[in-house]
Amino acid sequence: MGRILVSLLLAGVFALPVFGQSLQSRIESYKLANGLKVILLEDHDIPNVALYTFFRVGSRNERPGLTGVSHFIEHMMFNGTAKVGPGQFDRNMEFVGGANNAYTAQDMTAYSDWFPAAALEKMVEMEADRMQGAAFVPEVLESERGVVASERRMSTENNNAAILMENVNATSIMAHPYHWDVIGWMSDILSWKREQIQEYYKTYYAPNNAVLVLVGDFKKSTAKSLIEKYYAPIPSGKTPSAVTTVEPPQQGLKQVLVKKEAQAPLYMAVWHTPSVSLPGFYPLYLLDKILMKGESSRLYRRLVREERIALDVSGGIQETLDPYLFTVFVEAVPGADLGKIDRIVEEEMGKVVREGVTEKEVQKAINMVQNDFYKPLQTIAGLANALGQAELVNGDYQKLFSLMESYKAVTPDSIKAISSQTFTLNNKTVGNLVPEGGAQ
Repeated sequence: MGRILVSLLLAGVFALPVFGQSLQSRIESYKLANGLKVILLEDHDIPNVALYTFFRVGSRNERPGLTGVSHFIEHMMFNGTAKVGPGQFDRNMEFVGGANNAYTAQDMTAYSDWFPAAALEKMVEMEADRMQGAAFVPEVLESERGVVASERRMSTENNNAAILMENVNATSIMAHPYHWDVIGWMSDILSWKREQIQEYYKTYYAPNNAVLVLVGDFKKSTAKSLIEKYYAPIPSGKTPSAVTTVEPPQQGLKQVLVKKEAQAPLYMAVWHTPSVSLPGFYPLYLLDKILMKGESSRLYRRLVREERIALDVSGGIQETLDPYLFTVFVEAVPGADLGKIDRIVEEEMGKVVREGVTEKEVQKAINMVQNDFYKPLQTIAGLANALGQAELVNGDYQKLFSLMESYKAVTPDSIKAISSQTFTLNNKTVGNLVPEGGAQ
């Protein structure tokens, strides 16, 4: 189906007086009686519309035995409803000259449509239909189960980086549902029952658990009329159970060893971090840039350019509803000493804890975040995605317009303070993937 798992969320800053205020004043937001949150933004620069539907459901809402079901339902949403057959949604989209996609993350599932403005009613009708009427035809469900199982084999089990990440993640996080990857465990994929999937869909695919975002060439009055016509008749669902599990503090270094056929070893280290709602998130987000983004970043410079024991360094921190992980991932050169890589990572983290970072590094990191933020906002699809994600992850789409202040408030001292709490040995999990037959 080509719909990949996306767990990366938009974050960044922008010039509020120039951009934010004018944009914010043009947005209208309201709720239908059934609880559906609607966000509308007229933009007549081009005769197209972006329609994004967000559901407050992802791997965070799953349980053992049903891991990966959020992602599976994403697939099934393109496989027919009571009104249209399998594949008809995509064919209708192609007929009107549009395009569509979807992604599943830890905290949300999102469906995106881009289409000519003349197709607005048809697209609103189709999205409302599959919010309430996904069919889950048995033979189609089994066919798609095979597709998802194959996706897991290709994306995780036959991918050395992904299998190391999965093992480290599951070792570091014991209790919280972030313990498993979005795609789920293979045994669960192969054993879900149709009735379980239908019940999960009924629970989470309800208007009171969704956000509808429209950005583009339409009149608000027309859009509101169509939304009322097609969405208002959909009944509210029961409020889904809250996720109450809190990951307990880690109480000592954890280590993971994976042996697989590989050309070169891999290294990964993670530390538990605050959620996006907590003050420590923003300093760590900037530290990610200082340590791992660009050839002048601290870890890239040490491991790739100076020591020449790595090909690349990546990682960072994700915006999540609950506390998650700060990640350092190193693609080592063939035969590299993973112990040496770990010592260098510890040295660099220790420097941040003891000596901090410079004002220049902080400003450079802010500039990088700002640049990353602006790019998607040049399109109606990027705007729709950013508004919806801000609503779900930050709790209110309007918080998108205050992110600049959160990043500007970060200082070298605040980075040093959260680093001293985060980068401790007791809070660390380290994983090594070594070629089959290689030394640990």
